Amino acid sequence: MALSGNAQVAQAARPRVPLTVRVAVVVGSAVVGWLAIAWLGSVLWDEGTSLARHARSAVMALVIACALVLGARRLLDRRPLGTLGLSGGWTAVRDLLRGALSWLLPAAVGLGIAVAAGWLRIEIDATLTETVGVVLLLVVLVLVYEAFPEELIFRGYVYRNLTAAMAPWLAVLVQSLAFAAFGTTLWVVTEGWGVLLERLVLFFGMAVVAGCIRLISGSVWATIGWHLAFQVVMQLFLSSQYLEVSVSSDGVFMLATAVVAFATSTTIAGFLWRGPQNWTRPEPDIAHPR
Repeated sequence: MALSGNAQVAQAARPRVPLTVRVAVVVGSAVVGWLAIAWLGSVLWDEGTSLARHARSAVMALVIACALVLGARRLLDRRPLGTLGLSGGWTAVRDLLRGALSWLLPAAVGLGIAVAAGWLRIEIDATLTETVGVVLLLVVLVLVYEAFPEELIFRGYVYRNLTAAMAPWLAVLVQSLAFAAFGTTLWVVTEGWGVLLERLVLFFGMAVVAGCIRLISGSVWATIGWHLAFQVVMQLFLSSQYLEVSVSSDGVFMLATAVVAFATSTTIAGFLWRGPQNWTRPEPDIAHPR
């Protein structure tokens, strides 16, 4: 029996390989790609954490992530990029800023309380101009190296493929496991088994919150903004890589900022993105004929 035009399109657009294989290929390739970046940084490039090395690594991560998602989306999923949640124009800017605010607002409140109560002291050995310059530098580096590539892969590609086959709340948990495996593997390979539990908990918790924001907002840009705010603040205050910052207690700083933000970001996101939210019904990823 001959197929109708719509049926032929649906059949022709059917993914070439099963969902689990597609996700495993992309996540596994990302692990290999990021390990290659680390190897190049330690063997072929200068030692240390120079700006040039950081910038090269960032560009490589961006290229690898875009190539992985573009290739997998076209060859394995046979679906358009437009359904991943990457809107354009002012909508993207709005979602990115809202995502950043959903982390920055509670973190700022928590940090303010900790400093005012005397639980935490922070000293910055730099002028205002130098501090602003470093913040802008970190925004660019984190966006290119971590926030955009990782969110594109996990809250973009992986999450969207999962929601086509399962309830979105379950997709949030599954992509969180994938992200935790990705991040923890990189840290264990480069730093040793001593960081296993700490990083596993951190990456899983981070991915759950980011996944919920992805569901609430319907936008990958929102999670990019959230991820960007988190990483910039942590690197600015705890790494002292480009700016001399003294924090009296790393633990108190993490509790007052990251933990508070992790616990409240999804609630804030719910106020920033008002509208219906689908937590229970799979969302078919339909390919439209060209």
